[in-house]
Amino acid sequence: MRTALVLTLTLLLSLKGIAAMSPTPDFKPAFPVGDPNTAYAQYFIGNSYLARLTQDAARHGVPIANVTFEPGCRNNWHRHTGGQILVCVGGEGLYQERGKPARHLVPGDVVEIPPDTDHWHGATATRWFSHLSIECHPDTNKNTWLEPVDDAAYAAAQPTAPISSLSQQEAALVRFSAAASAGNLIALRDAAEAALDAGWTVNALKEVCLQLYAYAGFPRCLNAYGVLGETLKARAERGIKDPVGEEPSTALTDANREKVGRETRAALTKTDPNAPEAPWQTFAPGADLYLKEHLFGDIFARGILTNAQRELCTVAFLSVIPGVEPQLGSHLTIAGNTGWTKAQLDEAVKLAQTLR
Repeated sequence: MRTALVLTLTLLLSLKGIAAMSPTPDFKPAFPVGDPNTAYAQYFIGNSYLARLTQDAARHGVPIANVTFEPGCRNNWHRHTGGQILVCVGGEGLYQERGKPARHLVPGDVVEIPPDTDHWHGATATRWFSHLSIECHPDTNKNTWLEPVDDAAYAAAQPTAPISSLSQQEAALVRFSAAASAGNLIALRDAAEAALDAGWTVNALKEVCLQLYAYAGFPRCLNAYGVLGETLKARAERGIKDPVGEEPSTALTDANREKVGRETRAALTKTDPNAPEAPWQTFAPGADLYLKEHLFGDIFARGILTNAQRELCTVAFLSVIPGVEPQLGSHLTIAGNTGWTKAQLDEAVKLAQTLR
């Protein structure tokens, strides 16, 4: 396995010698990529780019630059007499100190590098990476470059992909639901692309947006519809024809909305549909009626998504909303009743919370 990875890395690096790569669509750093980092190219394996963000560092005393690495690119082992701070702003990267395991870095991670500590940093083998480089004590800070990080050591530092309990399609549904609920419209664009690529139909994702309003309100619902529409238009312009999918079922009649909703909720919660009402139901009968008639009646009866898929969406919705831990706990139980395992639900919550 390691031998194969080293060979793959060697091939990647040999291709870099032919031409510089272009950032992939999923790489959206918060700062400019900058120009080729030619001044320090001798201390890097692969191509890197530099954008200086502070133009008057001598006066302000805090030089800050955005450094971007192509996949497979890393700098040599080196040290700073005054230390350094890295703030990860895009893609996936690696950081390692001499004698310690490598650390996998994603946007939002901060690395505080002590003075005179041998270390290196760069991109993973398959993803672009950007970090802000903040030079500490710039008046006296001196940098010493050391030996390159060889291919074997770099291969050993690569993050080990966890064994996923969710399928690619299920994980894509979680990401789309969570980004929509969080109002993270930048992430939602990527999540919509990924969900469509994973095989979700247009109408299935529309159902996610519709169901969202019952948990996060119409503003988030309508924003999600807007992003989905823009994504579909952009894909059509690129020649991608996404399947529309089945149409929703006919709306329920007034005579059976409450009954269908009550029975659907009872099936999900594994309770008696005719059991005495809970205190909150008698205190707020209007909310209880709308919950049964509209959410578990009208919405769940539309079809397209199964009850299990709708509950996975709900878990993702609630995982990114502050202060709804009791509701999230209830829906984790309900989702378990529809067949999701604890491992799958734990993964769904963690995946969703990366999009807050």
